[in-house]
Amino acid sequence: MASRKNRSRKANRRSPKAAATWRDRVTWRYRGLLQWVADHRWHSVAAGLLLLFAGSIPLGYWLGTKLDSVDRDRVVRETLSEMKQEGGSQPPAKYARIEDIPGLPQYTEAEPGQIRATVEDKPRGAPKPAPQLAALAPGELPPWRRYAVPFRDLNSRPLITIVIDDVGLDRPRSKRAWELPGPITLSFLPYAKDLREQAKTARAHGNELMLHMPMEPTGHADPGPNALLVSLNDGDIRQRVVADLDSFDGYVGVNNHMGSRFTAYRPGMEIVLRIFKTRGLLFLDSRTTAQTVGESLAQELGVPSINRNVFLDDDESLGAVKRKLAETEEVARRQGFAVAIGHPHENTLQALAEWLPGVSAKGFALAPLTAALRKRNGWD
Repeated sequence: MASRKNRSRKANRRSPKAAATWRDRVTWRYRGLLQWVADHRWHSVAAGLLLLFAGSIPLGYWLGTKLDSVDRDRVVRETLSEMKQEGGSQPPAKYARIEDIPGLPQYTEAEPGQIRATVEDKPRGAPKPAPQLAALAPGELPPWRRYAVPFRDLNSRPLITIVIDDVGLDRPRSKRAWELPGPITLSFLPYAKDLREQAKTARAHGNELMLHMPMEPTGHADPGPNALLVSLNDGDIRQRVVADLDSFDGYVGVNNHMGSRFTAYRPGMEIVLRIFKTRGLLFLDSRTTAQTVGESLAQELGVPSINRNVFLDDDESLGAVKRKLAETEEVARRQGFAVAIGHPHENTLQALAEWLPGVSAKGFALAPLTAALRKRNGWD
């Protein structure tokens, strides 16, 4: 077949080019990249570092997750293996309260080997007006009056006030305490769990509330976290007092938890009581030591205050608690009122459950702490 001729009358012998393969395309791009790198050396170094950094982030995250997963799986396997080995011989123990844990010494606020004596108040002479706070708005009542359980008849019968300390830690027994026939005065520890919820429930049962502030005792007993210590500087004492006072609200005042050393420390107690005065709170001196300056200093500073008269359960036996309740009655007959402090121990709660329903028939009136305070100071 004769070949075609172009206009120049020469034969056109060129054949079409073969299509480029993928290898050719890769080679061209690779050579082009090398040429660009050679022409832009510093730009290439910077771009390479950026790519290396960007790639290291997801790679490092993936690697860390992988190693963490392997380690967690190993820990789980080891833990499950230990539980299987120990499960048959050591079942987990459950205790209702700290005192039930084996090996711990029995808690008491009393000094070792001592029973705290009953204290009777001395007459205060002519009554003085109840302290007022200049910082309060006109007509506003201080907390010791605002949150007081109403009580009108101060004088027709001797008053008996029952204060239960250490409320809030042992939830079942605390609940039994605030369900006793009242009104009862309940003093909550500031480090109790679900404190605001517990206090609200106790208040709804018609009880008066206090804050049980931990203070340093003599000896080696532990008053708990955030306790007031004689070794603290003034600023630390103020900080701990404020932290405890802010733990919940709706209470009328404060009494000391332990504190046989701190309540005898006048500089520290003056700091504490001045804060109480600013906040409009009363102070109940639990009198864990005869050397306390708490109540007398409170009187000097104009803080509403009152003493504990009887401790119900230094001896926790049922018979001893009942004898202390009878002693509380005698104190009330002699001075017109009595303040008795107990704790949510089993025998204390049982003795109170049996004794409280008969209080009125014996000629006494069960009263909140603020009523006893008003009677003692003549604030009717």
